[in-house]
Amino acid sequence: MKNVNIQDERIISLRRKIQSDAFGVLFVGLLISILLQKIMFNAPFSQYAAEFILLIVSAIYVEGRNIIVGSGTYSVDFSGQTLVMIHSVVSGLAIATISTTFNAINLGVEQMGGAGGFTITTLITFAFGALISFIVFQLLYMINKNKQKKIDEKYMDTDE
Repeated sequence: MKNVNIQDERIISLRRKIQSDAFGVLFVGLLISILLQKIMFNAPFSQYAAEFILLIVSAIYVEGRNIIVGSGTYSVDFSGQTLVMIHSVVSGLAIATISTTFNAINLGVEQMGGAGGFTITTLITFAFGALISFIVFQLLYMINKNKQKKIDEKYMDTDE
């Protein structure tokens, strides 16, 4: 007799959930590894370049696959556009905080121009970080919106 495994929807769903959790653990592990090497060990980029590349590629892959199947990050209504703005501001704040902190640690506040130079550097970094983030998130939003529109048109009932 053959050993037959029964594959019902519940088992398949649980396996996919486990795989998704494992991916999340690896993703966070890569991020922690990069931050530890940069902050704690003051390692050169070449030492953690592989982890950085894998982190970026996996993030692009997940977002790309979500857009391809039509379940992207943003909804197509007004709240999706609001999320783009919120994500842009939060990303700008994160970029400014991390960049300014690293510069202050490596150069010192006095070499950055004192408190005034420190503040101006932070504001400029925030503005450019938020702008670049907005461009990227808006592009993802538009691609996702177009893909969802195509899927809706494909499955729309022609009789109605």
